[in-house]
Amino acid sequence: GDNPVLGQINLAFRNKGGGFPRGTLNTLLDGFDGNAPERKEGDVRFYPREYRTVAKTALSPSGFVLPRWSNQLGTYTGPNFMAAINVPILCRAAPTFGFSSDLVISDRSVVSGKPSLLNAYGLIPTQLYITALVMSGLALVLPPVRWWLRRSLKTYSYGGDSRGRVVMDAEAVSAGGGAATATARLCVPGDAGIYATGLFAASVANALHEVTSVATKTKQGTSMPPAGFHSPVAALHRCRPGLLVDNLKRLGADVTVKAMPNVGGEGTVVDATKL
Repeated sequence: GDNPVLGQINLAFRNKGGGFPRGTLNTLLDGFDGNAPERKEGDVRFYPREYRTVAKTALSPSGFVLPRWSNQLGTYTGPNFMAAINVPILCRAAPTFGFSSDLVISDRSVVSGKPSLLNAYGLIPTQLYITALVMSGLALVLPPVRWWLRRSLKTYSYGGDSRGRVVMDAEAVSAGGGAATATARLCVPGDAGIYATGLFAASVANALHEVTSVATKTKQGTSMPPAGFHSPVAALHRCRPGLLVDNLKRLGADVTVKAMPNVGGEGTVVDATKL
């Protein structure tokens, strides 16, 4: 139709270089030790109740663990352990953008090199990756393994990798079997755990400073972010067009968006700062 409705979001992450920050590993161990915060009666959920099924489906064993084919990239993809963070954030932001509670979310990792017949188009390295994750998870169930890892973390330090790179490919598919799709690629310099995370935080901070400064408050066409706790995109997208994208690009990120109104049609590059 003229106004297609979003039905599915497919995310695929690729990393070059990097490692685990110590805090991330300690958080993972806390989860296995049962030290994660408990939900108390009266606690407000992070995302609306109607999106609970969306999150559960995205993080279910079949949706999270098993290999999945990516039409956008032409390769098999594996689990993205950060999906446990990304999916709830998407569910919280969805109502702000008017996305339906029937939304389907796929958050994956590309762990293979260039897909080819020799690697079964990514299936073989993806299956090896999944096997390694499962074996690691089983090992962490054992208390002596967790004790040894915590002891090792006392002298472990990871300072990031400035030569790394994070690439996120996103695909939006219209609901009801519609033909309209859109793709986006975000390329960020540095590793995911330290440098890319710092770039995102600095970009959001700069955007907030820009939009709340005295000079901006008096600028026509600029509005203040909403009150409350929101994801950066949900909070900043109405302040002015391209606010967050501009600040990401200033720090070295690259954003490319394409729209394809028909299956097999030629994609049209869209100016991300106008969205």
